[in-house]
Amino acid sequence: MKRSHFILIALVVIAGAIYAQRGPLLERIITRQIDKTLQRVDNSLMTDGKLHVILCGTAAALPDPDRAGPCTAIIAGDQFWLVDVGPSSWRNVDQLNLPISKLSGVLITHFHSDHINDLGEAITQSWIAGRSKPLDVYGPQGISDVVGGFQKAFSHDKQYRVDHHGADYMPPSGAEAVAHALPTPKGIEAEPVLEPNGLKISVFRVDHAPIDIAFGYRFEYRGRSVVISGDTKKTESVIHNAKDADLLIHEALASHMTKRATARAKELGITRIAKLADDVRNYHATPVEAAEVAEAAHAKKLVLTHIFPPLANGVARHLFLQGTSDAYKGPIILGADGTRIDIDTQGANP
Repeated sequence: MKRSHFILIALVVIAGAIYAQRGPLLERIITRQIDKTLQRVDNSLMTDGKLHVILCGTAAALPDPDRAGPCTAIIAGDQFWLVDVGPSSWRNVDQLNLPISKLSGVLITHFHSDHINDLGEAITQSWIAGRSKPLDVYGPQGISDVVGGFQKAFSHDKQYRVDHHGADYMPPSGAEAVAHALPTPKGIEAEPVLEPNGLKISVFRVDHAPIDIAFGYRFEYRGRSVVISGDTKKTESVIHNAKDADLLIHEALASHMTKRATARAKELGITRIAKLADDVRNYHATPVEAAEVAEAAHAKKLVLTHIFPPLANGVARHLFLQGTSDAYKGPIILGADGTRIDIDTQGANP
């Protein structure tokens, strides 16, 4: 008998054996997948002593097929904080396997819709995951209106879940959120506002006029620091508070790219879009301006986020970053959803 016949017979026998065992085999595959889903949370992020930064959303206000709305996770020791929760960002928080049941709180930079849309999901989904205490939500004056609105909108959902599963499994307190209005710093100096378990959180004011109050945040942990600019034009307060930061996360809008879209919209007679696109340029920083801020602050690394316009390909990404390496000599990361930076700290596990 030819060798090829032996191989064919062997393959038929193997296929038959697999077919005969298809039930147990499928059962093992399904069980493995269930285990993977149930045990996928990365709790090591809270035990390795490092300062972790995860970008859960890096888009601006307009829909971007590749990016969720603004959201940055900060994890340090047993502390897990979110800065802003833009549209679709919670899906990323979940899919990135972050320890959502241990969410410590949410910090809001300002009240544009693209920075708060998923707050209801953050409250509800972290409750479903196991958080049993009310969630603390911090932000500028007016935060109680925002939190109260979400609480009212989700009040029926809360009662449905408690009635269905019982208070032992869905304690009503976990569905609650508590609003905390942070003091508005008068000058450019950051004001310390929280220091939970060694993570120092400070707030500073940025320039997002005509928004009356908009914040940036500085995080310090075991000798390391991360600064999040929030939405702002190039401003001295970010430079001042990002001095020698290990990481500066700065928003960026490429006005040299949006100008083309504005001009074309005018040519086509789409005056409303042309007006709106032109207006947004005056209260955001360009990528080069963000790089200039990082250079002036002597920040060790720059991450660009709140990306606009959407970048469809490598050519667009190249145009977006044009000139940034001339303005800042340190490493520049074009942030994307899922970008993660792990910063070793004094006393971090090896």
